[in-house]
Amino acid sequence: MGKPLRVLIVEDSEDDALLLIFELRRGNYAPVSRRVESADAMRKALAEEDWDLVVSDYVLPGFTGLEALQVLRDSGLDIPFIIVSGKIGEDTAVGAMKEGANDYLIKGNTSRLIPAIEREMQEAQVRRKKREAEAALVRSERRYKRLVAAVTDYIYTVTLSEGNVVKTSHGPGCLSVTGYSDEEYQKNPFLWYQMIHEEDRAAVTSLTDELRAGKEIPSVEHRIRHKDGSLHWVINTIVPRYSEQGELIAYDGLISDISERKQAEESLRVQSAALEAAANAIVITDSDGVVLSVNEAFTRMTGYTLEESVGHDLSFLKSDRQDPELYRELWSTIMGGKIWHGELVNRRKSGELYPEEQTITPVLDQDGQIKHFICIKQDITERKLAEQALLQNTSMHKEMEIARQIQLSLLPAAPPLLTGIDCAGRCVPASHIGGDYYDILLHGERLDLVIADVSGHSVGAALIMVETRSVLRAQMPALDGPAQVVAALNEILHDDLSRAELFITMSYLSYHRTSGRLRYSNAGHPPPLLYRPAEERFFALDAEGLILGVNRRVAFDEPVIQVEKGDLLLMYTDGITETQSPSGELFGVQRLKGVLAREHRKPSAAIIDAVLDTLRAFTGHTTFDDDISMLLLKFLP
Repeated sequence: MGKPLRVLIVEDSEDDALLLIFELRRGNYAPVSRRVESADAMRKALAEEDWDLVVSDYVLPGFTGLEALQVLRDSGLDIPFIIVSGKIGEDTAVGAMKEGANDYLIKGNTSRLIPAIEREMQEAQVRRKKREAEAALVRSERRYKRLVAAVTDYIYTVTLSEGNVVKTSHGPGCLSVTGYSDEEYQKNPFLWYQMIHEEDRAAVTSLTDELRAGKEIPSVEHRIRHKDGSLHWVINTIVPRYSEQGELIAYDGLISDISERKQAEESLRVQSAALEAAANAIVITDSDGVVLSVNEAFTRMTGYTLEESVGHDLSFLKSDRQDPELYRELWSTIMGGKIWHGELVNRRKSGELYPEEQTITPVLDQDGQIKHFICIKQDITERKLAEQALLQNTSMHKEMEIARQIQLSLLPAAPPLLTGIDCAGRCVPASHIGGDYYDILLHGERLDLVIADVSGHSVGAALIMVETRSVLRAQMPALDGPAQVVAALNEILHDDLSRAELFITMSYLSYHRTSGRLRYSNAGHPPPLLYRPAEERFFALDAEGLILGVNRRVAFDEPVIQVEKGDLLLMYTDGITETQSPSGELFGVQRLKGVLAREHRKPSAAIIDAVLDTLRAFTGHTTFDDDISMLLLKFLP
């Protein structure tokens, strides 16, 4: 079987075309041919099929061999072109060869046809291989350039002589990385050295000594100072060049700017440090909720280490206290790309249950797909306890406020209307409830006045105060005079006071409205003050007597004083005189007397207001550390 050969025949004679095919078969070819006889037909044939050879007559009706040659050249195909003609002379043939024909033959003398075809086919193959090699070289060069551009920003060369730098040359990329052009490096061979950061110069320059010693030098990362003054990180890969004698004569460097990578690494280090330093537990999972990382706070809170957590979902923290609907709502929210925030009851590694506040944030990629979840957890045990305590305190506060209102309701709502007497009273507890008590008891012509102070500010003190009031009101009508009343109270209250480890101080006065005589007894209480403006004189209404609740069968004195019109009587508790200034100084009795003397012309209620205002100014505060009570009577002229 002959060698395959695809032949495009440009011939107007079908017989000549058949003779040509016959010769090819005789030459051991198996030709596949197509005959054309016009330029358009030839162009179409070249475009539709692949051809190994074009054989053309020189003279055709309306078409010449040279025009056929031009059609082939216009197509850009490299196909051997042989002219076979009976009407071509030597000069014409030479001209055709100059135009690009590969060979010419005389019809009827085609003995050279087969050798010419074989020669031209071989040459065409050589040309084709050469073109392929050239194209491969171009592709290789382009690939190399792309690889170099991808691997490094630029290449530089340092030339040495006797170990000293004599020349440096830098690739075109040096301008974008360093700010300097190759011309500037040429002018200053030491510019590269000068650009290296001062702290990195020793490490970089020591590489030359290692190169001389024949050591392999790994890539080194160091800083350079850009022309604009900014610092850049680069990775410097050095490849040495040695002379035949083994002397280091130069080295090439591949420079890549890694500033962005360094910044990213630094940012990652800062973020990692912040992650570990965070007080709240932080968990990073993949899009399926599988743990990728946890911080130390997570381990402290749950008891599970990083190694125990990674590769698992967070179901190991679940307790049986949560409604499954909550978890369905959680996953529905975060899988929709939204942030979920809520509270859960989880279980530590120890088995202990604890309340947790949790925020889960989806992290999306550039296509909007969920890649990770960041979960921030906070143990809210203390907050829950505080909230519970606050609720309890609020409830207690309400109860104490009710107790306060009840206690204040036991004090006189308003002083009785007494002819010739202006009377006012005030109780200011230090806390919600206190142990102070005052009362005004009218029994015919007898006006009894009492003020007492139960030790402490507790509920127990308030209860004792209520008991004292009840006993006093029950016993007072049957007893005659302050001494009897106080003694009876001491006997009745002694056991209760002892059990409660409390005591009572008390001043009890009895005023006879017709005679003006004032009898009084005292059980360890601050003596009431009687101020006589006409004489600018104070009388301390003190009497011998022990505080209530210490001993039984105590005798109490009962002195008598005559009250005159214009006098002012103040009964008070020690919360006034023992009030302290910021420096620790006591308010004392003298300051109290000063206020009474200064303000005595005002109504009783206004005088009490003046005392309280003076106390607040003295302390610098609007509240007091102890209960303050006052009962004030002005005996009108």
